[in-house]
Amino acid sequence: MFVQDVEKEFYRVIQNDRLLILVNNDVDSVCSMKILQSLFKADHVNYTLLPVTGKKDMYSEYNSHCEGYKYILLINCGATLDLYEFLEPRDDMIIFVADSHRPVEVTNIYNDGQIRLLHPPDPEEQLPEYQDIFRDSDSEESESEDEFGEKRKRFDESALMKKRERREWDEKRQRILFGYTQYTFYGSSSALVFYLLAWKLKRDCNDLLWWAIIGSTEMFLSYKIEDDRYLVDSGQLQNHVARLNATPADQLPKDCMKINFERGINLTLLRHWTLFDSIQHTSYMAMKFKLFSVKGERKLLDFLADLGIPLIECKQKYNFMESSIRDEIPRALAAKMSKYEIQNVFFNTFTCQFGYQHKYSAADLVRVITATLEHGDSTLDTKQAVYHALDLLSRTNGDKLEAGIEKAKEQTIAVVKMAQNMLDSKQVMSAGPYLYAIIQDGTPNISYLSRHSIILTLAHFLLHGHISNSRSKKSADLPLVLVAPVDEQAGLSVVVGIPPYNDKTRKNFFGKAFEQTVRNTQSRYLIDYWDSSLVQIKTEDKSKFLDGLMSLLS
Repeated sequence: MFVQDVEKEFYRVIQNDRLLILVNNDVDSVCSMKILQSLFKADHVNYTLLPVTGKKDMYSEYNSHCEGYKYILLINCGATLDLYEFLEPRDDMIIFVADSHRPVEVTNIYNDGQIRLLHPPDPEEQLPEYQDIFRDSDSEESESEDEFGEKRKRFDESALMKKRERREWDEKRQRILFGYTQYTFYGSSSALVFYLLAWKLKRDCNDLLWWAIIGSTEMFLSYKIEDDRYLVDSGQLQNHVARLNATPADQLPKDCMKINFERGINLTLLRHWTLFDSIQHTSYMAMKFKLFSVKGERKLLDFLADLGIPLIECKQKYNFMESSIRDEIPRALAAKMSKYEIQNVFFNTFTCQFGYQHKYSAADLVRVITATLEHGDSTLDTKQAVYHALDLLSRTNGDKLEAGIEKAKEQTIAVVKMAQNMLDSKQVMSAGPYLYAIIQDGTPNISYLSRHSIILTLAHFLLHGHISNSRSKKSADLPLVLVAPVDEQAGLSVVVGIPPYNDKTRKNFFGKAFEQTVRNTQSRYLIDYWDSSLVQIKTEDKSKFLDGLMSLLS
């Protein structure tokens, strides 16, 4: 069931009891948890926080720790599962779910109160009606137990009609459920939900607002939500920025936090890199200037010259550029947008500043937290990384933030190098209805690039690079499937599918396609990710899996 009032039906309910929180290891989840920690600290709410990395891990952590807890909170995990069947909660237990993954499992929506969804209903989901997918058991035909019952039933026209109606109802139900679940997509940020709770509680401040902004920005930069949804969500956040930051900066204490809304430049880690490096490592700009081809860098140099920016300044760290030149960059880019077809280089974004310290962009913080959560070899403890990311969000941890920025650069460089190598060796190929690429076992440093968020980033980078190199206009209308080794010792690979570049709805059909393909090909698989467009298969089954997928989509 959907919670109508998050304050009364969630926060006031759990406030005086112990709470078990299972949190997914992504940026939005970390920001959501950071907001809740602030609220819980103020109200002395007792809680236990457990990061989870997938469905199997959530099941294990829940069963190991649920004893003694009446209330469970799931952050960005669980909404797409039948939680009552999956977790088998006690009768006195209530599970709250704040999860941006869509579509929500219908049994959670129509649960009588033990499963409570904190996100408001999404108009895009087109929820099926209760009577179309659930049937009262009393309406089932009853069989007579006398010795002539079976004979009577065989010739009973009424019983035959009931069977026919039931069959037709089942067929209609399957069509409705398939239409409801055929695409996976995302709703608004969970961090935004918890910030609005803080606002209702009159506990909101710039720190909480900044964490909500980072969570919402991550949804946009990771291609999880469409442009229109981001505009609505960022507009809502902009109103809170204006409300909390109305005092002029010169009238504030020097260590006060200040947030600004601006039409910013969407270049990777620009404030912490050089302009030249930032453009080279931004997938959109790399696609527009064909930076994956021999002529690409020359075209980029011509573009920078056309902007009127000396090359020595472009290769100078952004913050150390001549202030007059640096301040001119947005206007110069805006003037050349039409000529170079780079309309998407600007987007609505937010920056924050702590007193006289460096100004940080929400987009840069997203990349820093992503690197903190995922950048590392096979020994990286992804659960412990969630706690590190929570620490990094505190404004007092400037040293950790700077270290995170360097880690984000390393991760971005690794993605671009891998994409460059694959594109140079023409590893992105067409299978007819989709493009595909395979990263072979033994590829150096692949463990750094095979975790769920970064493998999606690599897939988008590859798709953009292929479009820039391809002479066919059709490539922008084709989805991409990327296969990469995830555990070479166990012989496992991860398969990720992303929608076409020209599809701006961000809805992904690969979840259902992968599920059908593994059944048709009898591939050994594990669907453990919260995003069903990622699946693990046995590496030796990848050829028949891709053949089966091509057959299914043809």
